[in-house]
Parts: sequence; structure tokens; C-alpha cells
Amino acid sequence: MKFDHSSLKKILLIDLIVILSIVIVIPLVLDLFGLNIKILVISFLGNILIISTILITAVDLFYLLKVKRNIYLLSSLSMTFSISLFFLLEYCFVNDYFDIIYVWSYSETTLPLIYKFVAIWAGEAGSIMTWMVFNTIVIFFYRLKNQNRDDAVFIMSTILSMLISSVFLIILFIYNPFQIEPPIIFPNGSGLNPLLLSPFMIWHPLFTFIAYSIFLIPFTISIFRMVSPNLSLQNTYQKSFYDFSLKFGWLVLTLSIGLGAYWAKIALTWGRYWGWDPVETVSLIPWFFSTAYFHTITFKKINSKLVKINVILIFLSIVFSTLITRGGGLTSLHAFTGENNLIIWTLIVGSILVGFSLYVIYDTLNSLSENFKKTRLFLDYISYLCLFMLAFVCTFGLLISPLTYFLSLFSNINVLYVGTDYFIITTLILASVLATSLVFCSLYGAYKLKVIAIILTIGGILQTIISFVVFSISGVWINPVISIFIISLLSSILKLIKDFDKDTSLKQYFRINSKTYVHIGLSLILIGTLIEPGAWIFQDIFYISGFIFFMGGIIPSIFIFFFIRRNKLK
Repeated sequence: MKFDHSSLKKILLIDLIVILSIVIVIPLVLDLFGLNIKILVISFLGNILIISTILITAVDLFYLLKVKRNIYLLSSLSMTFSISLFFLLEYCFVNDYFDIIYVWSYSETTLPLIYKFVAIWAGEAGSIMTWMVFNTIVIFFYRLKNQNRDDAVFIMSTILSMLISSVFLIILFIYNPFQIEPPIIFPNGSGLNPLLLSPFMIWHPLFTFIAYSIFLIPFTISIFRMVSPNLSLQNTYQKSFYDFSLKFGWLVLTLSIGLGAYWAKIALTWGRYWGWDPVETVSLIPWFFSTAYFHTITFKKINSKLVKINVILIFLSIVFSTLITRGGGLTSLHAFTGENNLIIWTLIVGSILVGFSLYVIYDTLNSLSENFKKTRLFLDYISYLCLFMLAFVCTFGLLISPLTYFLSLFSNINVLYVGTDYFIITTLILASVLATSLVFCSLYGAYKLKVIAIILTIGGILQTIISFVVFSISGVWINPVISIFIISLLSSILKLIKDFDKDTSLKQYFRINSKTYVHIGLSLILIGTLIEPGAWIFQDIFYISGFIFFMGGIIPSIFIFFFIRRNKLK
């Protein structure tokens, strides 16, 4: 059945009318009945929207399960009600309706308007709601252009995505963000945490929720393809959506982490980009897994099982990250952590991550031993292995405290806390190996492997000598490992110069070298991490320029991918 674009326009127009009616028209009409009645009706309407979305989702699931029919209207209604729900709560924040407990808890009369708007995701209920909204949007657009009842991967991945999104709905219903209770104290609102009064409060959480949502579809597709390896998506649109989601999710997740690090440096009182705080550390794990995925290009077909597990672990690490952040039992600088109510789930998901990571590491080591003569494939496996091991050491380190806490409830075991030295040392070693593999990847083809190895060895020796000389003269220690990152940076720049051809189109140039820009950005950031804390200006230069190069590599790659796919579909 061919997709009807005119029907989509009508559906989206209806969605817009419904949203405007709920968020603007109904509140304006309620102004005629007094403030107390208005707040009461808005609270009732909010709860009705949650219940209605649950019922619509149940009906939609029935049609998908029993009839295998993909009804766009039901999907659009779920999205519309979720968006309406979000903006209805935003309306309460903007208008200082402190009788609604959630608004009172995270806002106050004197709060600037922009912070009233973003205060919605300062607490649990608003965060769940925001994440749920993006889930429904992603699911809606994934379901377009497909009425094929025989496309089992599409049908089952949609069902699983909706079931996961339903969990958010149920949690939101339990939290009841529209609960009313007139304030006894602080009648003008309790206020937002001062640490959150920053423009970065707008973008850092927003990009995080978008990234977490967009990884949902690749996860559900990979789950079903693991169960039924002989099946695959039949529709070109869904295949493109899967690939685009992984790339775009990686971009937005990188933006989230980068902006969060810069926020910690300038807007908060912490005064550093990275401190291996539990919440900071756990945010890296999905990034490691998603970055690893883009090193599977050379062995996607020969080791497809590994690729599917990789995609599944991206989403599971997002769940783990959420658990650690919101209730993992770890003490953190982030005010919303430290509770122990979700420790069991933290242990379950964390153990799954550790177990599957060890399996992938074992499988990758086997592949290394089998393909050591295939240089390009061998180098890709090395990079892939390093990224997985980085994810593993971070997950394992974060899992120790919740595990020992749980065991201490039943025995005399003391709670163990993994210090920052563990993360600094393990990640530095693995990052050094990763940087070394990047040097070989960049220079391979232009130079023999022995020559590249000699360059690395000489660079390391010279850097060690320089470090000791500088230390003996000035007392300032320069980490010799920095030479590996510098050589990695220079190697990537050399590759860019080598690949430059004035006759090559800009699109083709970025297709070839987008990953090289990413490697330059990563090298700059790694150099910045080893700069002495006193030299902030140099660290700023390396971090910011590294982030710019990183984005400069990812963004053109995504746009080129999008337009190429779009032209193929025409």
C-alpha cells in the first residue's frame, strides 16, 4: 500500500489543532470561571490526557498484535496528547500555578521566564514526561510509509517500542505531575536549585532526552533481529530511519556531553570540564557504545551478531545511566542522585551490561587473532575493542558501590567506593591504545607499518626526555603519554592534507574525511585532559577546538547521508 502524503498533512494539521485547543483555547475559556476552578480543570485535564494516551496506546497495540495493522491516526494521537500534556504543564509553570505541587517544587514567582520553561525537567515527573514526548514523536515518524503486514521486524519493533513508551506513561501516571495541594509555606514557590540557573540548563538536558529517545528504535529493531536473525526490515524508509537514528543519536549525545562538560567548567562552581563524578562517568558509557558501532563498518556482514549486541547495549546503557543518575545509590555532585530506591534495577541492568560487554570483548579478541594479517580489519577491531573496554571499565567501576551496598544489607561487607584514580588510570591507558590505533589508521597506506611504529616509539622517547627535563628545571610534570595524542592529532591532519584534491567535490571530500575530523577532535580533547589544571587557557583552547572539530566531522556526515538517502528514495 503506497504512502499518502496528503493524508499525513491532514493528520499533522489535526494534531496541531488539537494541541492549540488544549494548550491555548481551553485555558482562555477557563479564565471566565476564576483561578481556582481553572487550576482544578487543568489538573483534571492533565490526568485525563495521561489516561487517554494509555488507552489509545492499548488500542493501538491490539491492532498491531491481532490485526497487524499500522494505524497512523492512533500513533499521531498518542504523540499529540503527549505534546499537549507537556505544554499544558509548561503553561502551569509560566503562569505560576503553585497549587500544582510539581510547579511549586521547581519554580517561583521571581524566576526568569526562560527558567520557568525549562524547570519542567528539573524533577522526576517532568523528566519522564519530556522523554516520553520524544519517544512518541520518534515512534510516530518511524511508523510512516509502511502498511506491510508481512514486515515482521517492523511490526514487532513498533510493538516493543510502544511497550517501552507505555512504561513511561505508567510511571508518569503514578507520579501524578498535576496533583493539587495549595502551598502552606513559600506561597510564591519553592524555587529552582541555583546550580541549574544557567542557559546550559536549556540545552544539556534537552539534547540528552532527544538522544535517549532516538536510540529506542534501533534498540527494538536489533532485539527482534537477534531473536529472528533471518528476518530484516522490508521497507526502505524504515531501513533509512534505523541508520539515520544511530548517526543522529550519536551527534545529539555528543552535544549533550560536550555542553554538560562546558557547563561544569564555566556555569557551575566545579571549575573543571571533567571530574569523573558518577553522573558524568555514566553519561560516557552510551557514547562509548555508540561510537564503537561506527567502527563496525568493515565487519558488519561477517559478524552481524556483534553489531546487533552493540546496538542493544547502547540503549541498555542509557537505562543504566538513568538509574545511576536518578537512584543508583551513588553520592554525586548532581543534586538529584544518591537515593537507594532503584539499586536492584541498577544491579540487574549493570550486570547485563558487564556480561554482554565481556562477551563482545572475548569475541573481538578471537576476531583479532583470526584477522591479524588483514591490517585494515585488524585496526578496526583494535579501535572497537578499546571503546568496548572503556565502556566496560566505567560500568564495572560504577557497579561496585551499589553491589557492595546491597550485599552489606545481608552481611558484614563494607560498602566500597571506587575513586577517581581508577577511572583516570584505566581510561588513560585504553585511550592511549585507542589513539595509537588512530595513528595507524591515519597513516596506513601512506607509510609502512614498521615506519609508523618507529614514529610512535621515537615520539614517546622524546616526550619522556622532554618531560623529565622540564620537570627538573621548573617542577612542572608533562605526562609522556601526551605524545601519543599529539602524534594522533598530527597523523589525522596529515591524512586530511593527503586526501585533499581540488577536483573532489565538497560532498565527496566530507564523505571520505568526516571520521578524520572526528579523530582530530578526539585527539585535541585527549590532549586537553593531560594539561596541568593551572594552564586553564590552554585546556580551554584544546577542549573547545576539539569539540568544534568533532561536530565538524559528524554534522556534514549526517547531512550528506540524509540527502543521499533522500535522493535514492525519489
